Amino acid sequence: MEKLNPDALAECGDDLDDRPEVQPVTETMIRVHVIDSGELPEYSARPFASWLYEVWNDFNEDGDLTNGQVIEGALAGWRGNA
Repeated sequence: MEKLNPDALAECGDDLDDRPEVQPVTETMIRVHVIDSGELPEYSARPFASWLYEVWNDFNEDGDLTNGQVIEGALAGWRGNA
């Protein structure tokens, strides 16, 4: 399994996703990243990853954010800090 690169550009759901700097992510990559980085425990990481995978493009409509920035913004919302 490929590891999520927080510094790679995030997908946005349009032609910008064809840029070589963009790393597509999977639900599993998101879950493993937030567990390994200590952001969420496994019991919370599973539903978070499932939700974020479904709404990923909503966090990066302009296509200028990194994977890490998308996750950071989503975590803020998940925790009620957005």
